Amino acid sequence: MHPLVWLARLLAARGHDVCVVAQAAVAEIPQRAGLRTRSVGDAQQQLAITRHPDIWNPWRGFRLLAGEFPGWAREMIPAIEAEILPGRTVVLGGGIAFAARIVGEARRLPHATVQLQPAVFMSADDPPVIVAGSESLKRRPLWLRRLVFRLGFWETDRLLRRPINQLRREAGLTTPARGIMRDWWMSPQLVLGLFPEWFAAPQPDWPRQTVLTRFPLYDEREHRALPPELEKFLQAGPPPVLLTPGSANSQAVKFFATGLAACRQLGVRALLATPFREQLPARLPPDAAHFEYLPFSAVFPRCAAVVHHGGIGTCAQGLAAGVPQLIMAMAHDQPDNGWRLRSLGVGDYLYPWRFRPALVAARLQRLRRDPGTAAACRRMKERMESAMAPERVAGLLEALGEK
Repeated sequence: MHPLVWLARLLAARGHDVCVVAQAAVAEIPQRAGLRTRSVGDAQQQLAITRHPDIWNPWRGFRLLAGEFPGWAREMIPAIEAEILPGRTVVLGGGIAFAARIVGEARRLPHATVQLQPAVFMSADDPPVIVAGSESLKRRPLWLRRLVFRLGFWETDRLLRRPINQLRREAGLTTPARGIMRDWWMSPQLVLGLFPEWFAAPQPDWPRQTVLTRFPLYDEREHRALPPELEKFLQAGPPPVLLTPGSANSQAVKFFATGLAACRQLGVRALLATPFREQLPARLPPDAAHFEYLPFSAVFPRCAAVVHHGGIGTCAQGLAAGVPQLIMAMAHDQPDNGWRLRSLGVGDYLYPWRFRPALVAARLQRLRRDPGTAAACRRMKERMESAMAPERVAGLLEALGEK
């Protein structure tokens, strides 16, 4: 939600009438930012998926989400349709916002697909690390890589082609779509990558209409006050290690227990961020503090290291802060983001079965003490500071509306 709110605020500031169509579970985020928002669906049903035991499984997680995509699209299509002013509307949708793709296609609207991370491009030329062990695919022959991804696209079509084409028929589109998550889900007009080329260079098998820009770095800092207890904790001792498994992760008991044990082994303080207090020990150590929400742009620069889940937004905030990062990579884009941070020299990643106190402590110690990591963090921070100007990003979308 944060990257799309960043885009929405950017366009609203330039005088455009912006409406954010959001699931009810996250609609408060654009609302807090002062954006006109249409809330869709049942928040409790949407949040229930975050508690499903398969959501962070590298194989079953996608199948679980794929079963929800068509229903989410069906809920959102009427909300998007209600906002259309012929000749004046541009539709921006995240990659899995299939409703935006269907409405844009059916109504022949200017439409951009917003992609947040390089893993979604599923490139055979530069294979993303999707599951544990797939790092080795990068060393395989190109024909084998293409075969692997062809099989992956066959599986996504098996899960999605029928329900998505049913929605398209209901919208008046009679020609069936193929390659749902190979070609179709990407707007043929513009694919806006909200990450820079130095993080992932465009590949020959990416959509030609892809334009890479920058990380958005929105974290609600302007709209949510810092707790006074936070400043007191930060000033009470040396920079802590921050532990956060992501705002949607309600199954992080092991993550926090392991992270706290590793911090105890190293003798460092721990700062914990999660809205789910029940994941934490009933009594925290005296050198640890918990907060339901922290604006990372304000806190990361004051931390010794950040241990997290590998979400692209958290990775970007770590790069901007110049802080070492250690990732517990579970599923989805997390392993690939971890691999890219390791390649940049600013972090490392572990899979859940290796995420144990002794190994986490050892990796943290190396990241905190290694001069090469510190130098790489400074270089990446400088790169983040010279990012593409927001006005150029807005210009790409304005040009789309003028075609």
